[in-house]
Amino acid sequence: MSKSLRFSIQMALATMISRVLGLARDVLFAKEFGSSPEYDAYLVAVLLPFFLRKIFAEGALSSAFVPIYNRRAMKGIKKGHSFTNSIMTVFIPVLLLIVIISIYYMPQIIELVAPGLEQGVKGLSVFLGRLIFPFILFISMWAIYAGMLNSNDIFFSPALSPAVHNIFIIAGILVSPFFDPPILGPAIFFIIGGAAQWIIVMLSSKRIGFKFRPHCKKEDLSEFMPLFLSTFAALSVTQINSIVDTNVVSSLGPGSVSLLQYANRLFQLPLGVFAISVSTVALSQLSRNSHREFRINLAEGIERMVLFVLPATLGLLLLRGDVIRLLFQRGEFGAYDTMMTSEILMGYIIGLPFYSLYALLSRAEYALKNAKIVFVASSVSVAVNIALDITLAPLMGPLGIAVATSSAGASSFLILLVHLLFKGKLHLGRRNLLEITKCAIAAFVMAALLFAMQQFIEYSGLTTLFTIILGIAVYLLILIVMRQRDIKTIFKRILKR
Repeated sequence: MSKSLRFSIQMALATMISRVLGLARDVLFAKEFGSSPEYDAYLVAVLLPFFLRKIFAEGALSSAFVPIYNRRAMKGIKKGHSFTNSIMTVFIPVLLLIVIISIYYMPQIIELVAPGLEQGVKGLSVFLGRLIFPFILFISMWAIYAGMLNSNDIFFSPALSPAVHNIFIIAGILVSPFFDPPILGPAIFFIIGGAAQWIIVMLSSKRIGFKFRPHCKKEDLSEFMPLFLSTFAALSVTQINSIVDTNVVSSLGPGSVSLLQYANRLFQLPLGVFAISVSTVALSQLSRNSHREFRINLAEGIERMVLFVLPATLGLLLLRGDVIRLLFQRGEFGAYDTMMTSEILMGYIIGLPFYSLYALLSRAEYALKNAKIVFVASSVSVAVNIALDITLAPLMGPLGIAVATSSAGASSFLILLVHLLFKGKLHLGRRNLLEITKCAIAAFVMAALLFAMQQFIEYSGLTTLFTIILGIAVYLLILIVMRQRDIKTIFKRILKR
């Protein structure tokens, strides 16, 4: 079994655990808060920390840090540790300053992000936002430690650590009746869980002998900052989409923010488990590859992405209503909420393959230090999203926002695809195309089976679970029969054990 496949599986399993806990968290949110203004306030409050997490911590910091760390560590692990210490020494005070300024200006930030909220909901968002915002410090430090561990081929513990964060939030929801307002419970546990997530990877770094010792070398910053700033600019532009989406949907009535978020969370489940796992492993591998190895590994990454993401896309598209009903329809979350969330999710699912492949191709560009083209792709994506948000939201409601998001993802993916093909960095050989074809055949046979079962079997929680399990089993069985190489490798490994 190749290293990239083994590490992708490890990371996917760890991420799956975290995402399943995240799903359990959202099920509890739906039961306790439904699509209420109170939950709207919480979602708006966590939006900015999540926005900065994606562009600053997991985005620019990680994407710029990993390639440079790898080059330093290849000359000796101590050189890699020295580089890490330089970056942390500079960024800790910067992050503290960002936290202080953001807490002070939180009313203005909430007004900018969600101007359509009612006044009382805005006030609650400001209070929760000030409480939650220090999370950005914890998650940024987590990103540096996780990048360092990934570069040393340690993927499982960093990928599993977000599960701890979800466990804390779940605890906060369970004790929410003891708080006034109840949403204060998950907000408090949100920030505690963020700190715990960072502490886990910090303790894991002892496995590679790292200990933080403040110092700053000019050569470290001179190499890191240009790549970081260009990556930060590209990702900032991309994540503007989430701000624009929230800004527009906040004007569509109470509960609209919540419904959009429930659909987006289900969309993010396969994206996080499969796409981010494969692309994160790819970044650590591609940044150490020669030109020939780079092309081979990138082609295999695309092949692997199709293997995981295509069946998830078709399965979620067909079963979305039943899955939402199974997971969320209880307590404060009613049948109307299920119908609306299912409709919005359909708009998101269209873009799942594009966002998955974009995640891989963008990391390939970062490994090549081509952050400028990612910035261009991101800028086009934002322009498409804003134009379609403004056009479609009045006509289609929250569904229009989901369709706009998918269209934006398709545009950015196509730009990176054309660029990598033009530069000769991406080439799909006959073997790659054959394996992708096998995955497509298996996925569409699975989809046909799921569609047929929906026509003849009435809904229940058990039948939905049975249908999902049967679909996965049929997909894997077809791939085994067709001897798809990744599945064949995994199957042989299992039989040997």
